[in-house]
Amino acid sequence: MKNIVLLFIFLFLLNSEDIIAQVKTAEPIKKYQLQIKAYDYDTRDDLEGTYIKLYNLTKKKLADSAVVMNGYATFMLEKGNDYDLLGQRTRYMSKRGNFNAACYLQDPKKVFCVSGISIENVSKQPNGVDLVEGAITLKKIKIDDSFKIENIRYDLNKWDIRPDAAKELDNLVQILRDNPNIVVELGSHTDSRASDDYNLTLSQKRAEAAVKYIIEKGRIPSNRISAKGYGETKLLNKCDDGVACTELEHAMNRRTEIRITGYLVDGVPVDLKGGSAVSGDRN
Repeated sequence: MKNIVLLFIFLFLLNSEDIIAQVKTAEPIKKYQLQIKAYDYDTRDDLEGTYIKLYNLTKKKLADSAVVMNGYATFMLEKGNDYDLLGQRTRYMSKRGNFNAACYLQDPKKVFCVSGISIENVSKQPNGVDLVEGAITLKKIKIDDSFKIENIRYDLNKWDIRPDAAKELDNLVQILRDNPNIVVELGSHTDSRASDDYNLTLSQKRAEAAVKYIIEKGRIPSNRISAKGYGETKLLNKCDDGVACTELEHAMNRRTEIRITGYLVDGVPVDLKGGSAVSGDRN
């Protein structure tokens, strides 16, 4: 009899846990209504008609897409998921932003985390959904515009691609995939220490190694990226030969830069008028 009673209690507790689990599962998932505006990076003009894609990084899929109309594009996001937004527009560099609605898992003090997006207002709605108003800025494509790739480091007197540098080059691969029509030059720069000829040779080998990685590992067509070693010919500060400088000042000159050199339409180079690209497709 005692065993029967114990068995009954065990089954009751087991069923109670199932009921509690079902109740917890039935709780509504917290949601965020994200309204995104698009601005010109330089003029701050509204960019009506900008096309925005929403990627759910947690579930590894394209979740939604919308066009900025009447001021903004609207997306519904769920707590516990990490999202990327990709803004695309004719004549502009595509821009990624991130809205991480799962970063509370690493830091309970945080509700959500963003990068590449400016948050303008957050308000609670009667239905329990938080309205998040934000914006992304897009920059016009111009020939000879350049940007620096951070943290591309090499071992002394070597040009092998280190694991930490590979991560940064992977970011560049993503930029090139997001902007499939641009042609770029990857330029490698050294400080002024060592001879001019040595620095030119070393920087050329480093640039070529980085480009090789991007073409082979990133599968970027070779006609879209070229390598150029500048050595110490384009120093950013006073640290020329014979000038006493700190290590930090020398480090400023050791850099990798990406320069936009051309534009492709259906894989064919085209002339650009006024230094601006006539952009293409929503990819």
